[in-house]
Amino acid sequence: MQDSTDDTAAPRGLRSFPAYRRVFIARVVSSAGSYMQVVGATWLVFQLSGSSAAVGVLAALALGPALIGAPIGGQLADRYEPRRLAIVLSLCQAIPVLVMATLAFSSVITVPLIYLCVFAGAIPFSLNQPVLALIVPATVPAEFRHQAVARTSMAYNITRLTGAIIGGAVVAAIGPGLAFAINGVSYLVVAGVLASITLRPDANLAVRRKPPLREGLRRGWRLPIVQVVAIGVAAFFTLAAPIEQLMPDIANEHSDGALAVGLFLGAIGLGAIVANPILSRLLRGTRSGSRTIVVGLAVAALGLFICGISPDGNIPIDVVALMLVGAGWEFVFVSGQGTLSVDIPADIRGSMIGLFFVLVTATTALGALLIGLLFDQVGVNDALLIDAVVVAAGAVFVALRLWAHSRSQPLAK
Repeated sequence: MQDSTDDTAAPRGLRSFPAYRRVFIARVVSSAGSYMQVVGATWLVFQLSGSSAAVGVLAALALGPALIGAPIGGQLADRYEPRRLAIVLSLCQAIPVLVMATLAFSSVITVPLIYLCVFAGAIPFSLNQPVLALIVPATVPAEFRHQAVARTSMAYNITRLTGAIIGGAVVAAIGPGLAFAINGVSYLVVAGVLASITLRPDANLAVRRKPPLREGLRRGWRLPIVQVVAIGVAAFFTLAAPIEQLMPDIANEHSDGALAVGLFLGAIGLGAIVANPILSRLLRGTRSGSRTIVVGLAVAALGLFICGISPDGNIPIDVVALMLVGAGWEFVFVSGQGTLSVDIPADIRGSMIGLFFVLVTATTALGALLIGLLFDQVGVNDALLIDAVVVAAGAVFVALRLWAHSRSQPLAK
């Protein structure tokens, strides 16, 4: 039975809306499963190949389809009913992950088979990202939508912490097959929850005539705020975010075992959790999060620097450093997504959210390849120090662009 969008009582917060509660829980389950798979797949590839570059290839295959899939998904969300579209795509995501789980349980899995299954699942995943990003704020009234984006990100980061740590324990104790199986089931949960809700009509997601993809991208790029968000997001996810995909290398350098991979990934999630309420206060009463993107880049640069100079085996320092990276992640990701999904014209939001996820996933894939090679060439710690300097330079560049835009014209129309 689907819930109504008619609120009979004055809402007290996000939890007052049944559709949002259900989507929130579904995203928690799915995010936890995804991070269990990240731990299982990256550790398994590293163990089978012994190569940092091989782990970078895995990341590229997981994230690379967003180059095409994210803008197409955004355009599909502009033209078709997003809820039904997300149900179909979630079911498509489950199939290759469950196949990979079966192969792992059967002890016949190889690096090429992991690559194939991950790539097959990445295609519907890339299409679904912008669709789900538009669905979340459409479950609540307009005044709650920025808060819904931030709160959902909080849930994502809680599950990044718990999912990664549990995933590390599951992989160490039982093996990666169980981690893959749990993730496959999580996509089925998302599809079931989406089938049980309706979206608010005032979110303007009804099918209507919208500009073609190229025209939508052209119109959006003319907005200075879109340019600032795009540059900042691309800088972070090319230079800082890939360390998540390459965490087995850092764990191998600073500690030992799959459990350390989960602990370090969890530290990134914990940092994002701590940063979320701070970010929410900074965004209160503002129209966009462009300035907080600069803060995110600067904080992440500090975390990378501390991780690079951390003595081997000093787990507490590594955890603090990676928490700073996670805090920077939260600032950049939530600020960018919230601005492009709420604060720009409704008829091009799908196209712009598609662009956002292209930048997030495709630049992470490119960065994982480049930084993986850098790890192999100069060593993990030296590579982290080089990365820290470049991310700090990115923060300065984005700040200068913001300053130039603020002097010449308003950031948003």
